[in-house]
Amino acid sequence: MTATFLSLGALSSGAAWAQDAVLLQCEFPNGKGVVLSAHENGVSYRFGHPGQSPDLALERPYAEVVVTPWPGVGGAIWEELRLTNGDVSYVLWGALDRMTDDHEMTGGIVVERNGKELARFDCVPETLDYTVFGFSDAYEAAGYCWDFDAQSWLERCE
Repeated sequence: MTATFLSLGALSSGAAWAQDAVLLQCEFPNGKGVVLSAHENGVSYRFGHPGQSPDLALERPYAEVVVTPWPGVGGAIWEELRLTNGDVSYVLWGALDRMTDDHEMTGGIVVERNGKELARFDCVPETLDYTVFGFSDAYEAAGYCWDFDAQSWLERCE
């Protein structure tokens, strides 16, 4: 599935870094959409109506982003990426259903304040552009390593 949604604003204008790429992009039933992209120093988040200035634009270095990788069990392969803006968190997620022949992909955003859900936006499936493990791959490309024993990311790989 791909989307024609790149006009939501400038994504990353960095040089040809391998991770200067869209991690998740889609539109929602309300007509708005999201573009999450990775670049050399972090991620860019854009939310709003396609073709207009974003309602919200965030840039965060990798040290301020929390990626939860798939734990390796369950009916879906999933991961999430959490960005914060003050006391509000934006949890972007992508998943692939392993239990069906179609292997449906889903994604979206959950907006939270102090752990309480404020809003949920599920991507319209036909507009979803997401690569399984894309969030984790970007984090690893930035130099982080997943410690399976501690269940956390390390800033340096040994």
